[in-house]
Amino acid sequence: MPDRKSNTFPHSSYTKRQPTSQQPQSPRSDIPALNIVIQVVGSRGDVQPFIALRTELKQHGHRVRLATHDTFADFVRDSGLEFYPIGGDPTELMAYMVKNPGLIPSVKSLKAGDIQRKRKMVAEILDGCWQSCIQTDPITGVPFVANAIIANPPSFAHVHCAQAMSIPVHLMFTMPWSNTRAFPHPLANVIMKNSSIDPEVVNYISYSVVEWMTWQGSVLAAFKAHSLTCQPKG
Repeated sequence: MPDRKSNTFPHSSYTKRQPTSQQPQSPRSDIPALNIVIQVVGSRGDVQPFIALRTELKQHGHRVRLATHDTFADFVRDSGLEFYPIGGDPTELMAYMVKNPGLIPSVKSLKAGDIQRKRKMVAEILDGCWQSCIQTDPITGVPFVANAIIANPPSFAHVHCAQAMSIPVHLMFTMPWSNTRAFPHPLANVIMKNSSIDPEVVNYISYSVVEWMTWQGSVLAAFKAHSLTCQPKG
């Protein structure tokens, strides 16, 4: 838990910014104006729905920053949003998903070194998401410290950033990401040929299996151990 008296974040050497003239002003006195960062990993189709969300949030007086891949910088800024680059190549990520539709990578991907490249990219994205919460605007230099996080699940850093800063996080996605019996998790690649197991049970369990497997690994552990304890990059 943070030290409420000193108003500092745990495991960090920087202090939570107090409201200034650059803090967004809400048009309604009963709604606090917030600095909100939206973290999105994926394709243009994953980014686009958050454009409309940002417009609505801005109408309520919030400052909204969209943090996503560098390749979408012009798309985001042309829509009137504040943009922060988190790194990663969505084309390469999609290519990996096509080559490995399930959770277990193919032998071909292992031999080609795809796994190591993906791990390096994920590490870059994780650090980029953390920096998007605390870094100044890369163009204007206006300070920014997030008061809340909105993210899609594949950005992965969301809950850890929120925990480190003691701020709320809300997950949103363009496809199902919570347990249902209607169909399997989109990343599970479930094959039910000649199986005696109830398909609805398999569908439901697939979400828990995907969640468990995606939260494992040394990349995320290294991020939590090192990136979340560092000062903002200057």
